[in-house]
Amino acid sequence: MTESNQTSAVPLSVSKEKKAKIFYEYGKDALELALSVANMQEEKALRKAEKQHQPQVGKSRAERKDRNRARDKRKRLEEAKAMITKRRADTKKEKGKSRKESKSRLRQHDDVKITAPEDTTSAAPRKRVSFA
Repeated sequence: MTESNQTSAVPLSVSKEKKAKIFYEYGKDALELALSVANMQEEKALRKAEKQHQPQVGKSRAERKDRNRARDKRKRLEEAKAMITKRRADTKKEKGKSRKESKSRLRQHDDVKITAPEDTTSAAPRKRVSFA
């Protein structure tokens, strides 16, 4: 950078003291600064692109087998989960059937008890009231 002092037409004693102005020679320094900034930005962009676009190397046979094993494991896990849910559903159905059967047995058992002792001395049958 080069400095050059420019004096104005007004004498220094009349106006306040002025600071010397700095001028760049034909904009050469500004161009150098812009070029250095642009180079830094480009280097940064290239580094970023290299990180994202790394070439893929072919995988070995063992690695591919490991991948297939992982798929098999997932498949077996899904099958096991399906089997567990099926068992749960079956047990739920069994419980429902057993409840129905036990209720029907109790009803049959109660019907037998009610019909056996018949009292003719009891009063007329009760009227039932239903509430809406």
